[in-house]
Amino acid sequence: MEYTRREALGVMAAFAAMANAYDPEAFARAAQTQPTHAVDVAGYWTNFYDDTVTTKGANKAALANSKRKTVYLHSPDSGQAVVYAENIPKTSLPALSGDVLVKMAVSQYRPGHGDISTDVSHLRIDATQTFDYMNLVAPLSWAVLASLAPPMATQTAKLPSLDQLGLNDEAKKDVAGQNMHQMTLPSGLGKLAVNITKPSNPVFAEIIKTTSTAVAAGLSMMVLPAISVPAIKIFSELLGKWQGHATVIMNGNLTPVIATSTTPADVPMPQDPMPLPSGYYVMVPEEHQPELNTALPNLVMQNGFLVLKDAPTTDDLPTRASKAVPGVSYATLRMYCSKAPASGCSNPATTTGTA
Repeated sequence: MEYTRREALGVMAAFAAMANAYDPEAFARAAQTQPTHAVDVAGYWTNFYDDTVTTKGANKAALANSKRKTVYLHSPDSGQAVVYAENIPKTSLPALSGDVLVKMAVSQYRPGHGDISTDVSHLRIDATQTFDYMNLVAPLSWAVLASLAPPMATQTAKLPSLDQLGLNDEAKKDVAGQNMHQMTLPSGLGKLAVNITKPSNPVFAEIIKTTSTAVAAGLSMMVLPAISVPAIKIFSELLGKWQGHATVIMNGNLTPVIATSTTPADVPMPQDPMPLPSGYYVMVPEEHQPELNTALPNLVMQNGFLVLKDAPTTDDLPTRASKAVPGVSYATLRMYCSKAPASGCSNPATTTGTA
């Protein structure tokens, strides 16, 4: 697998920063001031990557908070309706032969009334290959860890919009933006997970900021590109120790995904993979589904926000978003799926590195 020297240095810097920031006194202080609804997430992260390279189905490891299981919805574009991703027909996926390149941008985070807080939240996105790449490299994983700081003057924690980052236009999708992350899925198959927590240890937010590859409008992002599964398991265990007791907004194990309607006959298929067409993905906790389902027929996507179809156009977008499903916490991602280059990497100016 190929990746740039800058990315390789970023991986090493991330691990070094976490190791150097280890502080037993900080752990002790965090344990004494843990949130009322905090749960122990260390075991969850320790087991997070168990069985990740199999194609049998989703990881069945115990969730930190089963009521807050991550549920996925999809909208093709702004102005379009939102549907549950699992209900998308696999036949509607593009017929991309070979490997699939997935480009992903964090779009928005809108906590529901019960989850609004002045605390910094952490959003982690994981993507994993399910089998060897070109029969040469063992399965690799990508991880993005974002620190989300809510604006001080508002009640809604809002990430910068795709318009602000210049990633909303199809013509710009090949431009490497600060908030863009990319991964290669061999034969269009992989696994995906999204987690959002409010850790009790505030020091970790500073670690992410120090190693951040994107700092804008309250968002700090640390990217671990294409590292081996054993390496990401170590990182996850360390993350679990750092987070300790945390308030879970949503948590989800690695879920099989498929980005193409065409797969070779000799490729093992996962059980019930979630279709991954281009567009917006909305992640909500299972506990908030009743309120979401009630309003779902009247909801549309607008630049990463859920808004009501009949919302007054005189209101600005954040105001319309605050009035739609106010009790539902959600995060949104923007994804672009396309045929991967023969080399498996979209950036020709790369050097070969060992994952």
